[in-house]
Amino acid sequence: MRIFLKFLEQNINSFSILGGYIFMTKYRSEILKLAETTALTNNEIARVVGCSVKTVLKYAGSYTSRTKSKANFDEEAWKIQKTVLLPDIHHPHYEQRVMDSVNEFIIDYDPDEIVYMGDQLSLDCISFWNRNKPLLKEGQRLMKDYNDFNKDILQVHENITRKDIRRTFMIGNHEYRIDAYTERNPELAEFIDVVRYLNLPERGYTIIPFNEVYKVGKLNVIHGFYWNIYHARKTVDDFQGNVVYAHVHNPQMFTKISPVDQKGYHMATSLPCLCNIKPEYKKNAPNHWVNGFGIVEHLPATGFFNLYMIIIIEGSFMWNGKYFGKKIY
Repeated sequence: MRIFLKFLEQNINSFSILGGYIFMTKYRSEILKLAETTALTNNEIARVVGCSVKTVLKYAGSYTSRTKSKANFDEEAWKIQKTVLLPDIHHPHYEQRVMDSVNEFIIDYDPDEIVYMGDQLSLDCISFWNRNKPLLKEGQRLMKDYNDFNKDILQVHENITRKDIRRTFMIGNHEYRIDAYTERNPELAEFIDVVRYLNLPERGYTIIPFNEVYKVGKLNVIHGFYWNIYHARKTVDDFQGNVVYAHVHNPQMFTKISPVDQKGYHMATSLPCLCNIKPEYKKNAPNHWVNGFGIVEHLPATGFFNLYMIIIIEGSFMWNGKYFGKKIY
């Protein structure tokens, strides 16, 4: 026993070094695996593995050099992508001067993608809320709604943008009225679907089903779930990530920062709307609706993004030193 204790005393430093080596080797394999198979930053890898950022840097190198080496075969991954987010048009309940200013901007901005964030159409003629109000539906026809929306919005945007841009069509709660209507009238299911009627997939549109998430870089794009007064806070609490949404027609932001990781903050952003902010059914009652839309610029190689909210006042706004819409001078 004494011989063993003496041996242990003489070699304790060697055992410590060996233990540290084994421990660091374990870190090394986990770090390299995450660095190779994910787009996590060094800070994120350190949190997952439970080591220091310095240790991640030692084995995986810098995040920038790592992502560049992954994307060196694709130069497009390092070109900033420009996306225009169009929330809640509610065709035909929109102001032409508002849409004219947006179209003028789209021509100038030359986006790589347009995302229709849901509730592109109002679809009053099949609304559950109007089922016993024939006067409100008088003269309305579903196919006319589709054709007019296509002519006034989609075809206009197709004509003023490059042919190769991405077009994304999200299903909002108003488009979902079609599903609710066909549940009550299943014999019409194959005849009144807006996606099929307008041939959107054949025209190059990506369709995002109701309540599903679309990603622009690391930004999660949704139509929106909540309508309470603090909807941005509710959204960021539930999604635990960076989210932009429409649905409520008024701008709001809420940021959530963890006391454990103050760099890992998340933000929920509600965009304004592109519909008429004084709808007939509100009978001139006060509301909090605001006209506007969103712009996202992101880097595909990393997913990093910047989100900009544009507020439109009486059909006009400014961006990047330029004036768009109704001239006031």
